[in-house]
Amino acid sequence: MKMPRTAFARTLSSGLLGILSRTCMVAVPVAVAATSVVGCADENDPKTWVKRLDDPAQRAPAIKRLDEMFNAAMGTSNNNREEAKVKAVIDDSVEGLAKTYTAGGLDEKTRKDLMKLIADMGDQRAAPAFAKAFKDYEPGKNDEDVKFASQGTSRISNAGKLSDQQLIDALWDCFAKFQPSKAKSINLVKDLQGAVKTIKHPSWGPKAVALLNAPVTDPKNPEQGMDQLQFWQLTAVQLIGDTKFTAGVGPLVKVLMTPTKKDLTFPVRLALHKMPKEAEPELIKALKGEGDYEKQAEAYPEKAHLPLIAEPLAYISRPAGLAALQEALVKADNDQNRTILATYLTYFPTEPKNVKAFTDAYAKVAPNAAIPLMGGANGHAILAGTAANFFDPSLTEWILKEVASAKGEAADAMPVSALPAAMKLMTVEQAKAVGDAVNKIPGQAIEKDMYKSASTVLDKCKKDSACYLGILDTPVPSAPPAAKMGHVKAVWMAVELHSPDTKAKLLERVEKVKDGSVRLALLEGIDTLSPNGDAAAADKLEKLVETERAGGNAAGTDEMYRIALKLRSRVP
Repeated sequence: MKMPRTAFARTLSSGLLGILSRTCMVAVPVAVAATSVVGCADENDPKTWVKRLDDPAQRAPAIKRLDEMFNAAMGTSNNNREEAKVKAVIDDSVEGLAKTYTAGGLDEKTRKDLMKLIADMGDQRAAPAFAKAFKDYEPGKNDEDVKFASQGTSRISNAGKLSDQQLIDALWDCFAKFQPSKAKSINLVKDLQGAVKTIKHPSWGPKAVALLNAPVTDPKNPEQGMDQLQFWQLTAVQLIGDTKFTAGVGPLVKVLMTPTKKDLTFPVRLALHKMPKEAEPELIKALKGEGDYEKQAEAYPEKAHLPLIAEPLAYISRPAGLAALQEALVKADNDQNRTILATYLTYFPTEPKNVKAFTDAYAKVAPNAAIPLMGGANGHAILAGTAANFFDPSLTEWILKEVASAKGEAADAMPVSALPAAMKLMTVEQAKAVGDAVNKIPGQAIEKDMYKSASTVLDKCKKDSACYLGILDTPVPSAPPAAKMGHVKAVWMAVELHSPDTKAKLLERVEKVKDGSVRLALLEGIDTLSPNGDAAAADKLEKLVETERAGGNAAGTDEMYRIALKLRSRVP
């Protein structure tokens, strides 16, 4: 029996449509079948794969394909997440991926792959997923999720788009219970800590202070040394400083006065330096042993807490701190404190009263006193070498006199430290006397080569400040080491002979000069020429610090940053 033509057509059409719906074959010469191609899923459309996330059987391949699409777009867009191709993939997929993660029920591999992908995307719409990863943290169970969530949260913050308070709170809560001593991945520790430092949300200030209050009885115990000090409390110190949470100043000073927390000394000092006007009065109270600080000071024999407190006061470098330091120096009753406190006077602007306080303290230090906190070095040698930082040539004769009169151990220690200081300070008229002292050193000595470099520059430029600045535009010799003393000398003379625009010209050269010793000399010169601070110069130095660190040239930027903070803190 023959089938009617219309029935045959319907049967054929139905069969072809069934085939097409399963295989999306397009090379079929039937008109009605061709119309069905329009409804086929586009395998190159992220939305196609997002729909498949709902199917457990297709979920893993869908995540893999979306990851391929994202990375392909990144590869052709110079890894720019704001480029149109990349944004298109993110816009079409990130919310679906985040919902899949927050819904739960994923096997471990799928869960990790999904979290890594949305972390790489770094989009704020993934915030609920990141928050879930932090909230669900259990050591050894979802470590990778937390690592990737930390990376993703940092990316959102760096893009200036982090606003989800639930994510911000979840990150802190995870951080506050996380113990590096029990973690198996150092990368997890770094990424989680890095996320907290990157976000540094103002709402965390009181929580950071609470962390600082935790006692540390045994820093060598991993749960105290690693977890408390190097993870929780170190991060808390940095957070308080970065957010300028002034209510944390008192707790920071208490940490500074706690012997078992001495590993936090430098980050605490830096944090206090970022809040100079609030930190200075609290540090002065500690220096004088007022209030609770009197009891804390009892933990330090020989009043060894005084240098710890004086150091941040010196870096803040304001008048009240200088007065307190000078007062403490007069009352100092041992050579170690006299020596160290006197060196901190050179951190302040050069003025006759300050220089006299320095030389008076020197006179009270025993000639052969060894200073334990300075590696056992001779106290007189330390101070004579430090005197150069006053940039005061009148100290040259004083230095030469002390070198000549030194006896015993001091006679061996003084030339190495004191004569380079005299070379930096010496004027044309003083050069011969310095040379005579240098030539008394028996045999070969690096000091002789240093003097040759310094005196060559001095002979060339004499009292011409512009000439010394010109020396700084010439290449710094890389060898021998003493040869760069000529450039260092040029900085000292430019400062001693300074004109109104000298500081600006030194500042221009900081970026150009890459040698660490000469760059440090430039920074010290700028510091000396800024007795009342200089916010604009501080801005330039901080910008240079950011540029250098971003370019992988972090060496020497710590001191540059400290000088920038000092220029800012001195501003009345």
